[in-house]
Order: sequence, then structure tokens, then C-alpha cells
Amino acid sequence: MSLVTIYPDFYKDFQCKADKCQHTCCAGWEIDIDEKTAGKYQTLPGALGDTIRENIIAVAGTWQFRLRADDRCPFLRQDGLCELIRTAGESVLCDICTNHPRFFVTVGPYELAGVGLSCEKSCELLLAGSGPLSFHDEDGTKVTLSSLLQQLGLQLPAEDLCYQRGLTREDAAFVLDCLQQTEPIDAAWTAQLAQLREMQLAADAGVPQVFDRIYQYILYRALEHVPVHGMGAVLSYAQLNTDFIYLAAQLTGQLDESIRRWSEQIEYSTENVRILLESLA
Repeated sequence: MSLVTIYPDFYKDFQCKADKCQHTCCAGWEIDIDEKTAGKYQTLPGALGDTIRENIIAVAGTWQFRLRADDRCPFLRQDGLCELIRTAGESVLCDICTNHPRFFVTVGPYELAGVGLSCEKSCELLLAGSGPLSFHDEDGTKVTLSSLLQQLGLQLPAEDLCYQRGLTREDAAFVLDCLQQTEPIDAAWTAQLAQLREMQLAADAGVPQVFDRIYQYILYRALEHVPVHGMGAVLSYAQLNTDFIYLAAQLTGQLDESIRRWSEQIEYSTENVRILLESLA
């Protein structure tokens, strides 16, 4: 039986910001090269092939781009554009460079698609919507989160599909204790956790409606973990991380950047996702 692919409502509007992006995905990460593309690079003729081969390295059996001293891809130009695309077009890219920040995971009879929130464009699109998050399939048929969960055999009350407001100081302390268990992405992350512990929690003057969309998207992204960790842990995971984003946005005044940084630390770390889910089970 073929899978039915589900997309979030803003997926079709995604387009890389390229040189307009302030947080390029071409720096700060190991960039693995899929086997098929690595083979193509080994036989690519001409000056471009020679340059690529000079800038890739095999690590534990996997080819990667040899990052520069500043952790930037060797083909990331100073103007923020990709030299490979400028020279040979997108067809020369490896799978991860072609697909990022898109994700595709199989859950039951569905392939759940989306874009990771470490990308600032993804955050902009998520926050630009109003009302509950919705989805559609390949035919353009609208799918609600509730109906999707029902098709997966997950019948949930309406309150579980929305962000639970009313965060207390005790709740905030619990959230930070959980996040403290994760492996920090950098020193700035650790420093922010310390700042959040000292922050005075503002009186709840009304949490913006967009937090329902944030919560729902985190829940949607985590559905792949239900078979192992259970729906209860996944719901708690979505609530906990949305609570953290709420706290971080109070501290910084930047909701989009708070989401993006959270995603770098948690969403893009398999180990940190596991740590949180196990702590909430």
C-alpha cells in the first residue's frame, strides 16, 4: 500500500532565502554527502570536479564537505550564495543540501512532511498563519490535526490539541530542569538557561493565539515517536517545548528567533529529543 503524504498548510510557500538568510544552514553543521552523490563527485570531470574532490573528506565511511576553520562550507561564498549552485545548478547538490530543511517521516499509512524550524524562513511561515494549524494531502484535500490523529488511531480530547496556558513559576522551573538535561549546542544556550532561571515570569496577560500553531507543529513533528514513547510523552514533549519557547521569547522579545534556537538545540538533535521524551514518559 502506498503512503499518503501530508503537508502543513504553509509547506507550499517555503523557498530558501539564500543570501537574505541571517542564519545560513551552510555553516556550523557537518554536511554529509549521500553515497550516490559522493560517487558522482568522484567522477565529475573538469575544474569543478577537481575542486569538489579537494574539499570533501571521508569520515567513518561517510563522505562530508571539509568545513573551513570557521565551520562554513567551503562552497559558501561571502555573499551568502552557494558556489556549486552558481556554477553548475542545483542538480550538483547532495541530498541533504537539496532537501534541507524538509523532513519526511513515516507514521502508520502516512508520510508526514514538513520543514524544520532551525530555518528562519520556516519560522516566518509558521508564525505568519492565523488560526489552528491545518494540513493537506497530495491532492490538496484539507486535513485537520484532529482527523489526522483519528486516522492514526489516536483519539484525543480537544484540549490536548491546543497549547495549555497559565505557566506558573513551578512549571517554568520544571521546564528548565528538563532542558538542562540536554546536551548544549553551544555556550550561548547554557547562558540563556541561566538567564531564564533568574527571569521574573510576567503575569499572564494573554498568550498569543499563534502559540497554538507552535504547539501543534511540534506535536505533529513528534508523532513519529508515539510507537516507542507513547502519546502521553509526546503530548508532554510538545507542551514542554512550547513552554520553553514562550519563556525564551519573554526574555529576548524575539519569538521567531526563540523558536529557531530551540529547534537547533532540540529538534535537530536525535539524542536531545530522546532525553526529553524519556524524562516525560
